[in-house]
Amino acid sequence: MKLKLRTQNIEALKTTLSLISHIRKFVILRFTPTQLLIISVNGSSITQEPQVWCKLQINNMFDQIEIQSLRDNTISLEINIEQLLQTLHNFNRANSDGLNIRLQKKDTSGGQGINISNGRIASLALFYSNININSNAINHTFRLPVKILKNTDDIMLLKEPELTEVDLMMRLPKEFLSTYKRLEKFKKTSSNDLVNIKSSRRNGGFLGFVLEEDGKFKVTISWNDKLEVQKPNRSNFDGESLRLANLHNPGSVLSQDVDEDDIHEDKEILVRLKDWKMASKIVATCKTVIFLLTHKEACVLHCLLDDTDDVEIIYYISGVKIRDILDN
Repeated sequence: MKLKLRTQNIEALKTTLSLISHIRKFVILRFTPTQLLIISVNGSSITQEPQVWCKLQINNMFDQIEIQSLRDNTISLEINIEQLLQTLHNFNRANSDGLNIRLQKKDTSGGQGINISNGRIASLALFYSNININSNAINHTFRLPVKILKNTDDIMLLKEPELTEVDLMMRLPKEFLSTYKRLEKFKKTSSNDLVNIKSSRRNGGFLGFVLEEDGKFKVTISWNDKLEVQKPNRSNFDGESLRLANLHNPGSVLSQDVDEDDIHEDKEILVRLKDWKMASKIVATCKTVIFLLTHKEACVLHCLLDDTDDVEIIYYISGVKIRDILDN
């Protein structure tokens, strides 16, 4: 197994990590010949908590790439995201001309890498050089403990969620961030606060967030400006291709006929308010944001960081079932 990378520009990587660093302490880095995937998932509660899948085109991120493994040249590592971010910040401040990244497994003497009870028996070494004010070369090396994911249980965590179907989808305008600020006003102490997200193509398109507490209040926060809510053409349905088509060419694979009297045009999903709000930094920063909804099952925010395809960030939220509420 070998991982050797070099890059001169870490901005896309650093920005992506910063957008999801508040979600969980650890992330999974999955290096493949074509992509670097940054995955945030709770292994003990995969279906009940949000997942984030960030996809970076590896050839556009790194100048030199060497990835070798027995698993189709794919290497998956679990790492502390804050430690990685801090190291990238250090590199930025050093004004170095290049960052080198190596996977280093523990040697027999224990002098390199980590060997502790939680299974972090390797390290991701990041090193670079810079010139100080006395014109001397200073070398910097940071070894971050990682867990190499190899067994079947670990690999199962790396299966990206799939929507069985998409009922509605829409591109969210940049100003949509204001809805997050309004939802923040209704923040309460309970971690199980819920919000019902409702959407429809009727009446020119609707997207609203309903918060209520029995006997106390019920409020709907809705987007009142133009919002083109669309329905996929089921004959051409494929979740990934639909998302990508709408990112680049809205309306190209969608059915536009709307029956204003058909209540089945109305879709909704009940989610935890904190899960929805955790995506606010992603929505605020990304250039393009597509919202997809599967009625009472799941919703997705599929985002492009900038005007290119170099970085995709996909935020998955599973719907809350009534039985889940009763169990809690």
